Amino acid sequence: MLDLSLTRRLCQRILRSVRRLRAEERLEASTPSEWAVVSRHVPGDAVGFPMPSGGSVRPIAHLADRDDAIAFAAFHTLAAPALRAAARWPLLRARHAGGACRAPVGTGQCAACEATLDDLLLDSFTRLRSALTGPLPTTRSGEPVREMASLCGHLTSRAARGEDAAALAGPLAGPGSDGEPAWLRAARAQLVHYPLRHLEERVRREDAVRRGASARPDRDLRQAAWAAPLRADGAVLDLLILAVFRVRRGVAEPFDVPGDLRERHGLSRTEATRRMGDALRALREANPAFFAANIGEPFPEVAAVPMADPQERLDAAVDRDAARASMHRMLADRANDSVHRMERRISYRAVVAAVCAVGAGRRADPVTVATMNLGLAPKPAGRLVRRLAILVAAAGVDWSEQFTPGTPSGGSPGRSARRHAR
Repeated sequence: MLDLSLTRRLCQRILRSVRRLRAEERLEASTPSEWAVVSRHVPGDAVGFPMPSGGSVRPIAHLADRDDAIAFAAFHTLAAPALRAAARWPLLRARHAGGACRAPVGTGQCAACEATLDDLLLDSFTRLRSALTGPLPTTRSGEPVREMASLCGHLTSRAARGEDAAALAGPLAGPGSDGEPAWLRAARAQLVHYPLRHLEERVRREDAVRRGASARPDRDLRQAAWAAPLRADGAVLDLLILAVFRVRRGVAEPFDVPGDLRERHGLSRTEATRRMGDALRALREANPAFFAANIGEPFPEVAAVPMADPQERLDAAVDRDAARASMHRMLADRANDSVHRMERRISYRAVVAAVCAVGAGRRADPVTVATMNLGLAPKPAGRLVRRLAILVAAAGVDWSEQFTPGTPSGGSPGRSARRHAR
């Protein structure tokens, strides 16, 4: 019987060794080792065939080797590039709101994403090894999974002894084609796509639980006894579920109420803004711990956002508390901000500083500042400045200037701001 826990620990050690070997290979790339003359026959189940580059050929038959170390080395060579490429965008959306994900030093991704990729690789390897040594996984109807049967059959065939895992890693990471072998298509489905199913939502949920948030906040709001008063009004329940999931997804304006939800409950924009604020206050009173873990602090006294259309009438503008809450979300620093988000916040502060300067009677050109720092064309920059002017007027110029200490009100502060962010 295959000891899966022992296999997992062994594979974790191999992963660490692979990272060290990659670093050593980069250092030794300028002085490749000489071709080792093969003086004796090397069987197909050996660790690898020597190559002039100093590496070794790993037949895909090694994936079925009884030695877990040999099997995982071949599996990593074959499947790791494809799995990393396929997981990249789901992880970026789940953890970085579509922004960049970089390692602190060197190449690769952040520590959290690298750990997730390692876990996915180990889970895929463990599943394959279990299928090779035991019963095949089955469908809901109890039938063996045909793709896994096809893959295992090929890995244990004579043809697999002559197929290089490194040479097949590229085709496996590709989109596939009609002419590719059936076993390769099965490998892509079972080793890459199957482990990544629902990855984005799984990562969001796991990260939320790690932070102390609820794994299924919508279920808690719909079923928990403490949330019974919140369920008395269907609009309040829908607004809270919307807000929780938007906060979890890292949406820039999580408390904005979309048009379809307003139409469903017959709410105007102003009424929807007021109801959202009331709903969040009621949630905080009903369960402060749930609110802190799933919504976060600071709590906007009236959870509203800037109007989607800045040219709407001023009498529909948000009130002072709502404007201040929106500006706080847009401009205040956050501990988990990425470098990209920090730079965007600094650029917005520069535009707000220019708007405040105009409001205080000083010379400034907010549209030019928005154009130079945010990369906007003049027309979109003008719309943004009008929207921010509504917020600054509602929140108060003196209050708004607290987010812009030392920021020039004209010119191009973006370069100095980015130096400050670094």
